[in-house]
Amino acid sequence: MQNQAGWGSVLIFALCFTLPIELVCSKTQVDDAIALGNADKKGLVHGEPMDDLAFLRKVSVDLIGRIPSDKEIRRYLKWNASERRDRVVEQLLLHERFADRWTAFFADMLRIRSGATGGTALLAYVHKSVDEGKPFDELARELIAVNGRANTTPAVGFILNDNVDPMALTAATAQVFLGVRLQCAQCHDHPFDDWSQRQFYEMATFFGKTRRVESRLTRAVYTTEGKENKVLWPPARKKPSERANIDARFPFLMETFSKPPLHLARLKAKRAKISSKGKEDPGVEIENLLEETQANVNVAARKVGPAGFDPESDLKRQNASLDLLGDLYKSSEMRSELAKLITHPRNRYFAQNFVNRLWAELMGRGFYEPIDDYSEYQTISHPQTLDFLRKEFVAVGYDLRETLRLIVKSDAYARKSLDASHSNKTRIDSETAFASGTSRRMIGEALFDSIVTAGHLEDYKWPAQANLKTVRTRQRVYIEKDENGKEVEVSPKPATASPASPSMENNMMPRKQGGAYDLEKSIALDFKALLSNNQVKAELEEMRMRSDQEIEAVRMARMAQQPTRRGKYKYVYVEEEVDDNPKYSSSYRMASPAAPDHFLRIFGQPGRDRLGDFRNSSASMRQALMMLNGKLTHEASRVGLLEPLRKLLEGRTKDLDAAIRQTYLEIFTREPLADEVQDALSILSSAKTPLEGMADLRWAMLNSHEFKFLP
Repeated sequence: MQNQAGWGSVLIFALCFTLPIELVCSKTQVDDAIALGNADKKGLVHGEPMDDLAFLRKVSVDLIGRIPSDKEIRRYLKWNASERRDRVVEQLLLHERFADRWTAFFADMLRIRSGATGGTALLAYVHKSVDEGKPFDELARELIAVNGRANTTPAVGFILNDNVDPMALTAATAQVFLGVRLQCAQCHDHPFDDWSQRQFYEMATFFGKTRRVESRLTRAVYTTEGKENKVLWPPARKKPSERANIDARFPFLMETFSKPPLHLARLKAKRAKISSKGKEDPGVEIENLLEETQANVNVAARKVGPAGFDPESDLKRQNASLDLLGDLYKSSEMRSELAKLITHPRNRYFAQNFVNRLWAELMGRGFYEPIDDYSEYQTISHPQTLDFLRKEFVAVGYDLRETLRLIVKSDAYARKSLDASHSNKTRIDSETAFASGTSRRMIGEALFDSIVTAGHLEDYKWPAQANLKTVRTRQRVYIEKDENGKEVEVSPKPATASPASPSMENNMMPRKQGGAYDLEKSIALDFKALLSNNQVKAELEEMRMRSDQEIEAVRMARMAQQPTRRGKYKYVYVEEEVDDNPKYSSSYRMASPAAPDHFLRIFGQPGRDRLGDFRNSSASMRQALMMLNGKLTHEASRVGLLEPLRKLLEGRTKDLDAAIRQTYLEIFTREPLADEVQDALSILSSAKTPLEGMADLRWAMLNSHEFKFLP
């Protein structure tokens, strides 16, 4: 029966490619393609469909980077059951947090580092591009081809990230945008693939004339084009008698066909529609992309003969259009040509790489793994699904939101993972086949923001002066002698600060309290300010240029108010009264990546300092300790005076059952079971007060696997 149902889906799936261009493929075609891939697989167990609240929790975390709030849950439940899932997906795709969450995805993919030259501006620029719905092919062309100053042309941050090194840029561009690990071919022919060292150097030639320049006067950093190409052949390590320029060639094969297939016809129609609406920049003209000569498209087949054409002669024609001696201050014609070839609709590597990364982000694993290591020898779990999705990605104009909509509305996305009653092999086989869901932990940013949402920490939940604490700090003071020769302590003077310093200190530098650091704080970036020419941008850029060591030195100097003169010192303890009433901004707005000991890094955020540096989803003792003892979890557990839950725990409106139900909705996005209500009542009644009992209950729930893992 299972195989018969699968072949029925195959027939439906095949019909899609015979439909008129005007018809948009339905969401069920993702599932039809998966069924096609699973037709011959035995022993698969399909996960149960998620209920509506579980779906809301999962899709909220995936699309806007946090669990739904109590208000969002109640609004969702008021909608008609038959339409609430589609309706919430549409709302989340337009949510103000959507760009924040998916900027983190691009930051991982592009290895954006706030500490690198141009990194913070690049992060803000990517955020703006996601928010405005810029097609990914257009964004990629800008990142690969643009030249300019780091602070006025933010897309140049991608080139500056690898210090404008042609070899590093070649490896990064192939791995990031095409999903191919070409780096091994830099020193020798690739041992596990068909890439040769010469092909690596030929592609590196596209970057060979680009230069990084730093102004001696203003210290501004920019990129431009030099007259000489730095990439020479043969490699220097072979100690050749002489070296010379090597022609720029794009080694990746393009698709060939007698007439444009449906997905390219749909792309052409979409871009024509955008152009007809009078938009200033609909992207690269689709006519130019689809109908340019084969010399500009590059090689489309490896073989020579009746089924193909002569690759060598085609490459010679292609190279004739490249100016190897471009003008010094002109934009890079060679990199512009490379950008067109990489993002060309006939280049399946580009779209395939992106949708595989997207699928892995939403489903827990890609169609091939690692997600940036595609090869002709690679095993693809569902080639039909991958091919369908990459063609759809092209057809919808490389639109992130459209592609996300297609995936999250599929049945495969809304399936539960299998429980422990099934064997380990059955669970792994079913998850790999996408017959069941994959249990995956929230990424660090989503976990952070979900704790903030569950604990009502996005705003102050205590009135002013409600949490006064006496903090004892150790300071070093200078000892001098007065006119009578008696030793006197000199009180340290407060450090002078610029107008922006208070906000910088509060947001970025952890405050030492009681001998411990608040490891959940970091600098909050204003993306709009970073892309505008104002003083805030200049101050943030100046702070970004500081090394971690310099930032720590400034923090310690301000905290200890350390004198600089020589002489005799002693250490004293100083008590200070502070109003400990924290609120947290979104972790997606923090400088990225965070410091190594920050919450986000402990929960897997990569350092992004090398290719293939993925998020680490494995558990660790540091994670457990931070959740058990960290300030964020502690503050989220406490019931603030300004929280709506407070009135259900004390006074005339006291209703412990209602408080428990609300807590389960806010933290687990579900109603509690009957025995869970009884256990919770026991916790609340055994504490000194229901308020303290609720804090214990919330702390235990936040530390549970159910909270940290998606349903």
